[in-house]
Amino acid sequence: MADPQPNRDEQIREVLINAVEVQLAALKAGASFWKEWMERTSAFVKTATKTLGNIRSQDQETGPLLLELVDEAREGMRSMTELPRNAAARFIAELDELERKRRAGSGGGPRKTATGSRRSRPASRPRRRARVKL
Repeated sequence: MADPQPNRDEQIREVLINAVEVQLAALKAGASFWKEWMERTSAFVKTATKTLGNIRSQDQETGPLLLELVDEAREGMRSMTELPRNAAARFIAELDELERKRRAGSGGGPRKTATGSRRSRPASRPRRRARVKL
């Protein structure tokens, strides 16, 4: 009778590798979220600082400049609402890429079960989609 221990060890190894891959995908998506947040926030701060400087230096009509600043703030907040959706899409794309690589690397043929018998590959999982309420 074949020793099932190596196969069990291989299964544990696969579970741990999968867990680390998911963790890395989540970290990459989180890092890209914060990078994009910093870029957009920095752009707004630069624009707001310039506009406020213009407002302070002029004794004339500041109404149009204030409206421009409010519009920039509104657009900045609107673009910030896209960040979670973008991060979720990156995370899902990363997981899909890992799955694609895993399938390409395994050859797609029958796999051995814990008892050593062959079985066909399970049906493919449905494509992951980000669910975001608007």
